[in-house]
Amino acid sequence: MSTENPNAPGSKVPAYLQAWGTSVSRVLQEVAGAPHSWQELSPQATKDLLASLKENSIGMQFEAAQNLTGNQGFILSNKDAVRLAQLLLAEPEDGGSKLSDDHRDAVSELFRQFAGSAASSLKGLAGGEVGFKWVGIAPFPGPSAAQFGLQWTSPGLANLAIVAEIGSGLMAALSPPAAVAQPLQLPPPTPPGGASAKGRDPKLELLMDVELDVTLRFGERQMVLHDILDLSAGSVVELNQNVQEPVELLVGKKVIARGEVVVVDGSYGLRVTEIVSPMERIESLRA
Repeated sequence: MSTENPNAPGSKVPAYLQAWGTSVSRVLQEVAGAPHSWQELSPQATKDLLASLKENSIGMQFEAAQNLTGNQGFILSNKDAVRLAQLLLAEPEDGGSKLSDDHRDAVSELFRQFAGSAASSLKGLAGGEVGFKWVGIAPFPGPSAAQFGLQWTSPGLANLAIVAEIGSGLMAALSPPAAVAQPLQLPPPTPPGGASAKGRDPKLELLMDVELDVTLRFGERQMVLHDILDLSAGSVVELNQNVQEPVELLVGKKVIARGEVVVVDGSYGLRVTEIVSPMERIESLRA
């Protein structure tokens, strides 16, 4: 395993996984006729999933091309491979079926559809066209740089759990360059008189414990009433923001910070990359 941190500031790995996760959800929804949601599994859950996949599993292998290069693989159980194949072939689900050649062909085609959808979603992240060349059903070529557990769920259907494996070349392309070490800078000591001596309005100190609602904004779109009334489960609303652009953190209707979405123990979070000055934040709350 690589020592590179996929969640380091500036890393494109979370957005890369997001593109694959939503693309697989989109294709599964079209094939199954039911919406699918996805999440990244915790490191421990990923470890447990890998242990369960040591036997009776298959690997799907791709090579990234054009503006991204490197190996991309997936591991899933034979049982899930059969289930996906039966889904694509419109066959009744049979948990006792063995993985046949027809099933292998069907699940390979389904993963090629996943890759095609992901390649389209990754154009903005990669800064241009992206392709995934189908290598075949085979083990990952050598040690992977990182492994991530991904799970898809849909009402009335069994969960689908897959381990995504990223090669060292692709991982390097998605990771920020090594940062140059900077001298440690300690903040100046707090002057006597506490927080009010820092320049805050003494009246504002009385409000420091007041709870405020904060909102993450991924983008916006104006829609006519007719289109809003036509929305239904499974509808896709395209926003005015690309996946590589930072999301905004708002208090009320004022933007106070921007950053990138991360997943922490199965929940969404925001890693702040840009923040307005304290005085600007105060002024936004007063507005």
